[in-house]
Amino acid sequence: MKKSIVLVVLALFMSVSMFAAGGYKVKAITGKVTFESAPETWKNVTVGQELSASTVLNTSLNSSVVIVKDDGTEVTIKAMQKGTVDSLLGVASSKGLKKGGLNTTTVADQVEGTSKGIATASSRASDAKEDLDWDD
Repeated sequence: MKKSIVLVVLALFMSVSMFAAGGYKVKAITGKVTFESAPETWKNVTVGQELSASTVLNTSLNSSVVIVKDDGTEVTIKAMQKGTVDSLLGVASSKGLKKGGLNTTTVADQVEGTSKGIATASSRASDAKEDLDWDD
């Protein structure tokens, strides 16, 4: 009875891990690329290895890895990157640029004084001077 329960659990674990491991396949590696097989345990990535979306990858200096998605598209993860496959593919697909808020003020706005700009020691001093009443 215990053997059958162990076999069922083992079969369930194997089927889940097979489905979780699919999705991404390593096509090429340059340099040193590792993945986290267990907490704080890093192993080298090999060509042909199947990766899940939650696999944590780490690319070293002068290293890269080419990953093929399910739909056949190839994405290159460049050097000095660390994160899950999904997060790294998101960064790689946007060409390494992270979206963020851009300052839309122009130079003319800053010259005309419609924008405060960056506070410097002299600007803070002049603001403080305006707040004080000077007795002559």
